Amino acid sequence: MSRPLNAMNVPGRTSFLEEILRGALRLDLVHPFPAQPESDRKQGDTLVADAKEFARGLVDPALVEKTGELPREAVKRLRESSYVKLQSPREVGGLELSDLNTFRVVQAISSWSLPLGLVVAVQNSIGFAPLLRLLPEGPLRDMLTERVARGLISSFADTEPSGAANHRRETVAVPTEDGHAYLVSGEKVFSGNAPFAELLGVVATVQEDGREIRRLVVVDPDAPGVRRSAEHEFMGIKGFPNGGFTLDRVRVPRDHVFVEKPSAHDVRITAQAGGLAILGRMYLVAAPSLAISKLCLQWSREFAVRRRVDGVPLAEYEEIQHLIGQSLADTFALEAIAEWSLLCEDAGLNPLFEQAVAKNLCSLLCWGVVDRTMSLYAAEGYETAASKARRGAPPVPLERSFRDARNLRISGGVDFQLDYWLSKLAIFSYHRADALDDGEGARQAAGARQRLAAALTPRNQRHLDRLHQAVEEFRDCCARLAETYPDDEALFAQEHTLIAVARWATEAMAASLVLARAARRAGEHDTEAQDLADIYCTGALRRIAGYAREAREEERPDTGRVARRWVTGDGHGGLLDDIVTDGS
Repeated sequence: MSRPLNAMNVPGRTSFLEEILRGALRLDLVHPFPAQPESDRKQGDTLVADAKEFARGLVDPALVEKTGELPREAVKRLRESSYVKLQSPREVGGLELSDLNTFRVVQAISSWSLPLGLVVAVQNSIGFAPLLRLLPEGPLRDMLTERVARGLISSFADTEPSGAANHRRETVAVPTEDGHAYLVSGEKVFSGNAPFAELLGVVATVQEDGREIRRLVVVDPDAPGVRRSAEHEFMGIKGFPNGGFTLDRVRVPRDHVFVEKPSAHDVRITAQAGGLAILGRMYLVAAPSLAISKLCLQWSREFAVRRRVDGVPLAEYEEIQHLIGQSLADTFALEAIAEWSLLCEDAGLNPLFEQAVAKNLCSLLCWGVVDRTMSLYAAEGYETAASKARRGAPPVPLERSFRDARNLRISGGVDFQLDYWLSKLAIFSYHRADALDDGEGARQAAGARQRLAAALTPRNQRHLDRLHQAVEEFRDCCARLAETYPDDEALFAQEHTLIAVARWATEAMAASLVLARAARRAGEHDTEAQDLADIYCTGALRRIAGYAREAREEERPDTGRVARRWVTGDGHGGLLDDIVTDGS
């Protein structure tokens, strides 16, 4: 088998987004758009109904918001339930759920209490329950299997005070002289479930064969040398347990270190744990994003029905209709991205590319929906739910969702940085001379384009034509950039350009998925899906045009000169006149 072109590429197993990155719109991969198997859907329906009732009986979301913590009794009951091992084997008390049903359960719980939903998401994404699927037979697997069966709640400790964007991990694991253990030292922050975690998954740097690699080390938080540091209080998601640890020469048995197969590419955490994290962001970010978006749709309808301006129902104003229509379309798109990212593997495709970009797409779509809803509600949006209740207004917790949604754009990687990494780590690996595709994929897609177009309305057919043109222009732009910057270091220094390139590609993917899903829904007698696709694609194509201009722009204002002067204190000092800057 040939060497992978990048950390997500799997030779012989492509994906729809990967083909777009090559410059081909492979509609044969997305049309017909997949649907959840009927038996799996019915199982999911039952579990979602159960999850809603479980969440309602476990916490009062308003009280969690007020106190800033989940009740310990709720944590105890959660530990005793199957919600901490949704995809684990039944032998350990798991439910063996599909990826999509796991997503749906997390979405349902998050719609009632986002902090509770995130606790569940952590356990089922970057906790030790999903890691069991990767572990070989041995002492580590045996120990973790027994702990998971008893209801283990764990924490994944990767981020350090120096920042998650750093490639290197300063936490180190040094072998003991007898070779039977490692001594782990370092500091970790922003670890979900840290305040009550029973085991820690710590990413540490290890020296092996003269080079630095990263390993996942299983640490007992009660071991000598481990200290739980301050719990973090976020702007939103009040009550989500999160904190840090310091480790001072913590002795960890050698067989409590997960030794992975060597990776062809140097990755930021560890190769297989990184794959879990990519899927995990579907549960940690995409599912809560969809939950918030759906809540905002419901709140928007309720407000538009009860509100009048000068005697005219709010919903009859054109701009209000525009706001609501755009939010409906964005939520439809969010569902399309989630469904595709979690179902495409069943068709033999590589899901990593779509799952990697879904975090950004979903959190940004959610942000747009909640921001529009805030504008729709005006003063009632900015006001807290408790304040509304005191004056007799419906206590819709919109400002809480507003703060929570902003967190989702940061959690798992800040949006612009993830776009840059997509270009740096993946996109241009397809546009160097030794990796150019022969175009066979584009030829395979020709018939699929005609079949999809036949299932679309005239407006959506035109959107499809423009998407095809946009992907061709994307390929040409990438080829020009690769030729202009034959040296990777010089190319990767063009950060703003590379961010625009990544957004161009992912917007094209999202709009294509929306059209394909609308075509499937139309075949299921959903007469409204095509209208939502039209609204979404109209906006997406405008955004694509903007990203294309940014990617091609050769002359830009010198923001670097301005920023350097400001940071060094050599210029623009007058902009701080008349304010207090020392915190007093």
